[in-house]
Amino acid sequence: MSKVLLLTTKYPCGAGEGWLTNELAECFSREGKRVSVLALSWEYADGGNAVIDLNGVKVYRQRLWRFFYKKNFICAMLKIFMFSLLVRLRYRRKIMEADLIVATTPCIVIWGLLDFFWTKPKAKKYLILWDFFPYYMRDLWSGGRSKLFSFFVSWENRLYKKFDAIGCMTKGSAEFLQANYEVDAGRVSQLPLWTKQLPKVEISAAQRKAIREQYGIAEHAFVSVYGGAMSVVQGLDNILNLAASLKGREDHQFVFIGRGSELPRLKARAQDEQLHNVLFVDYVPRDEYEKVVAVCDVGIVSLSGQHAVPSFPSKSIDYLKVGLPILASIDRYTEFGSILVDDMKAGLWVEAGDPASLGQALEKMRQDSVFLARCASNGRHYYEQEMKVESATSNILSACEKV
Repeated sequence: MSKVLLLTTKYPCGAGEGWLTNELAECFSREGKRVSVLALSWEYADGGNAVIDLNGVKVYRQRLWRFFYKKNFICAMLKIFMFSLLVRLRYRRKIMEADLIVATTPCIVIWGLLDFFWTKPKAKKYLILWDFFPYYMRDLWSGGRSKLFSFFVSWENRLYKKFDAIGCMTKGSAEFLQANYEVDAGRVSQLPLWTKQLPKVEISAAQRKAIREQYGIAEHAFVSVYGGAMSVVQGLDNILNLAASLKGREDHQFVFIGRGSELPRLKARAQDEQLHNVLFVDYVPRDEYEKVVAVCDVGIVSLSGQHAVPSFPSKSIDYLKVGLPILASIDRYTEFGSILVDDMKAGLWVEAGDPASLGQALEKMRQDSVFLARCASNGRHYYEQEMKVESATSNILSACEKV
């Protein structure tokens, strides 16, 4: 398995914007593999058609015409059904050359590649299962859209069967997969989230003050930061509710960093309710982002309470990397809460939709500096010991060799 092809919709190519997929592909490259990436720009801003040599990886980026990126149901469905079909016409040879094909979920967005060119005998096929589409959207859909659920489950289930091996983030994810999809248990294994190991960002008192001032972060406040996507999936109203309950407290500030469909509405709500303890910061490159996160006091993980599927929020990696304690407002189905408290020992979690308990947890973290420091140290230790990207490439190769 010397020729690796990664199929994904998320592969940032800008300076300082690398993500999990970048780190995985680059690790394969460092290990002597010839690595190519077919990156489907799922958002128009992800980039136009291009072939890029990036850190030892050949990236083939494909983008549709702007029309397909309009934010409505019809365009979303057209993009799902047409994008991968068009890509397969252009990159058939790249798929046929690979010894190992690694794909990320949801499979529905690359269905055209899986259905039409998935019979090559020598290529092993490995699926990185990060989320369970359409389960994670089922309770967020309404009206006629809910009728699509059974159709998409059946289609996704058929696509899962095309892989030789499937990697799940947690034990609970593997159990959910086997309980809800027709997948051979022998092809399923755990593939914990990974990251490239980097030295901890060290911030002096002077730098802390300067960075806070640069981004408009209150110098003396206890700052809770949320960094990541802003969509209905994250349930960020729970965090604004917390901010509203502390509206008169100058010793608390809530910082939101990122973009997404919910951003305009969240900004409008904060303005309408005069939540002066809430700050929205535009997207910043990942290398700069880590410095901003490092000058905060608590990292927030948020998921909608309507979810009924296990998950492991990738945004937690950045908090662990810089040694930032985590406060999680999440659904009761995900394992992340127990992993955070019992395995990482890096923070606290509260079921989403319970603002009183969330406020109590935040106050405990603010008042107990010893507990906060212990969470920070434990989180960084977990990052160093349990999240090595080399472990991910090894697990993928090992799983494929067994089938």
